[in-house]
Amino acid sequence: MLKHLAAPRPLKGVPVPISTLPSSTNETTINCRGIRASLTDSGRNKPNFPLSSSLQSNLNSSQPYQKEAIGKMGLEHFNLKPTKQPEKNVDNLFEGRLLQGGLVFQQNFSIRVSELDSFGKASIRALINILQELAFNHFKYAGILSDDFGSTPEMKKRNMTWIVSRMQIVVDSYPSWSDVIQVKTWTCVSGRNGMRRDWIVSDFNTGETLLRAVCVYVMMNKRTRKLCKFINEVKEETKGIFMDTADPIIDDKEDGRKLRDLDVETADIVHTGLLPKWSDLDFNQHVNHVTYIDWLLESVPHWILESQKLSSITLEFRKECGMNTVLQSLCTVARDGSTKSEGVELEHTICLEKQSHILLRGRTSWMPKSAQLETKL
Repeated sequence: MLKHLAAPRPLKGVPVPISTLPSSTNETTINCRGIRASLTDSGRNKPNFPLSSSLQSNLNSSQPYQKEAIGKMGLEHFNLKPTKQPEKNVDNLFEGRLLQGGLVFQQNFSIRVSELDSFGKASIRALINILQELAFNHFKYAGILSDDFGSTPEMKKRNMTWIVSRMQIVVDSYPSWSDVIQVKTWTCVSGRNGMRRDWIVSDFNTGETLLRAVCVYVMMNKRTRKLCKFINEVKEETKGIFMDTADPIIDDKEDGRKLRDLDVETADIVHTGLLPKWSDLDFNQHVNHVTYIDWLLESVPHWILESQKLSSITLEFRKECGMNTVLQSLCTVARDGSTKSEGVELEHTICLEKQSHILLRGRTSWMPKSAQLETKL
C-alpha cells in the first residue's frame, strides 16, 4: 500500500533571487581580473570588455533583417512547424479550478517530451503522476493541505497520512507530445475508513475521453506504520470537498474480479533481483506506488510490449516496501488474445524474492496498437 504522491506539474516561473543595491547607491564599480565595468541604476552602461577588431566589425554589421531571416531559415532547415496553441490565455490555461463548490477540481496539462514512451505516446507512468498531482492540488486549492506533505492539519497532529490500497485505470487512448489534456477529479468516502477518488482525463480540444481512473485510499500512522481509522475530526475537515454519494467512474462490472496470488510454480515469467532505489522512495519513506507499475511491466513478455498497448490495469497493494529489499515480479498469461473479440490479459504478483510476503497483486489488459488506431479513426 503506497501513498498517492504527486510529482510537481506544471510549474510557473520561479523567481531567481537578485541582489539589490542600497537605495543610496547610484553607481557601483566591478573589477574582474583587470576588466572594469560601471553599473548605474539605469543599467545602460556596459562593461568595457576588450573586443577584437574582427568581432566588433561583425557585430556592427549585423542587421535586424538578417536575424529575422536566420530565424525563419531555422524552422525550414529542421522541417519544424510551429505548434498551434489553444486559443486561450496561456497564463490561465494550466491553472487549477474548483468546480461545483469545491467538490470537483479541474486542471489542464501539456504532455512533455520526457513523458513519452518508446512509441511516442504518453507513458502510463506519466499519466498516473498527473493523477497524483491533481489529487494533491485538489486539497491545496481547497485549503486543507498542511505543511506536512500529504496530510491535512488534523492528520498532521496525529502523524497520519493517506496511502493507496487499490487502483483501477482504463485507457481508451494515449495522448502525444504537446497535446493538452484536461483532468477532473472528485472524492467521497469509501466504506468506514477509506476514501475513494475518481479521475477522468479528456482531450482539451476535442473533449474525447482518454482515461478513467479510480483509487481507494486508507490512513496509516507514519510512526507505527499501521492502518488507522478515518476519525471524525478529519471527516469534518474534509467534508467540504467530499461528495455525499457518487458512482465510481469505472463500474465494477468492467473488472471487478478477484485478483489471484502467483508464485514461482504458477507464473509463466519470473523476473528476479528487483532492488528499490533511493529515488523510488516518497515522503512517506517507502516506495511510491508508481514504481510498482514499472516493476510489474518488467515481467511482461516482450512480444506483448512491442505489439500491444496497455488498456486497463487493476492493482491491489498489500504491504509497503522500503530500501534493502530484494523483490521479484511474477507474470502469467491468463488470455493470449488469440480470438479477435478478446485481448491479451495478464496476471501479476510482486513479492519478496526469498519469502512469501506479497506486496502487490494485479491484472492488466492489452489491445493491439492497430486496434487502438482503428478505434480512434
